[in-house]
Order: sequence, then structure tokens, then C-alpha cells
Amino acid sequence: MTKTCPRCGKTFECVHSIDCWCVKVQLTDATKAYLKEHYTDCLCKECLEKLNAQ
Repeated sequence: MTKTCPRCGKTFECVHSIDCWCVKVQLTDATKAYLKEHYTDCLCKECLEKLNAQ
């Protein structure tokens, strides 16, 4: 399904399965906590990687 990233507004594909690209992004515990606190939906790959690198 096509989604819009709530952080940057970019559209991206989300497949909601273990085959989705997001499963391969290794998030830190701090990033997971931040995402849970600030967002209720998926972010695009670029935003996930940027937040995770901070």
C-alpha cells in the first residue's frame, strides 16, 4: 500500500510483512522509543535512517 511519511511528506510503499524494507532497518532502542512517542504510522526509509543515525 502507498503511504505518506508523517515526518517528511514523501510517499512510499509499505507491504506490512516480514518482506518489507523496514524490517531490515536496525533501529536503536532510543529511536524506537522516539518513534513510539511521536508517530502513529510508518515513516519512509530515509526518515527512519536519519532518525536512527542521530
